[in-house]
Amino acid sequence: MRKLVAAAIAAAAFMTGSPALAEAGGLDLTVTPSGFTAPSTARAGVLTLKVRSEDPAGAWIGLVRLRPGVALETYARHLKQAMSDEPAEAMAGGRAVTGDAEMFGGVAVAAVPAAAAIAVSPGDYHLVDFRDVAEPDFLSRIRPLRVGRGPSATAPTATAAIIATDTGFLAPRSLTSGAPVFVLNASAQFTEAMLLPVRPGTALADLDAFFARTGPSPFTGRPTGVVPLSPWRSAILTTALPPGEYALVTWVRDLRTGEPLALRGARALVRVA
Repeated sequence: MRKLVAAAIAAAAFMTGSPALAEAGGLDLTVTPSGFTAPSTARAGVLTLKVRSEDPAGAWIGLVRLRPGVALETYARHLKQAMSDEPAEAMAGGRAVTGDAEMFGGVAVAAVPAAAAIAVSPGDYHLVDFRDVAEPDFLSRIRPLRVGRGPSATAPTATAAIIATDTGFLAPRSLTSGAPVFVLNASAQFTEAMLLPVRPGTALADLDAFFARTGPSPFTGRPTGVVPLSPWRSAILTTALPPGEYALVTWVRDLRTGEPLALRGARALVRVA
């Protein structure tokens, strides 16, 4: 209960533009099938990743900070394992990745550009397109980013909040297209928050059947949202999604059982207006 109260306080602070999370600048990234380029330096504060994709498959750009002594090659190997379709392999990889790096989130985009504002302190980070894990040159596609000290401006003001908990998402029934949304991971493991358009009439039972592999896909498009966040990390997502019905889901597996977190309640239906 105390942690959920803390989550509510954090959400209120971010949604009212807390000066402790002031925006320090932004990185404009365009992703192509061959990867992306990015500046090698940024300023501390709130870093805004502004991403568009020229790759039909979309992009999932995230910011990570390796823990002391962890080699980039080790993290890349474990990340590939964590994104395996085999539950036991993905579970082992996910546990290894948790020990390798702190995940600060980022943004997944498809046809519509999106931005994620992330609070960062000075240090060395890496930008990763998680969709690149299957590429033979994956390691060379990861971009280093050094964050230094610098002046700050005003953080984006969120008008709604999505909170991931150990039992599912706390989310509003509707979101406003183009309005910033605060996303917080208040669960015990890393997770994400993805919005995918669904067929008219889709119900929660349809989402459950899909993740249990007993029903067809209800999705009609690719995901837009916030890529994996470590526990108690947050981001502000801004994207002008077309109005309609969306599923709010995570593709991450439970690191204790190997089952999709969506089968433990990490799924919801949201209308974008």
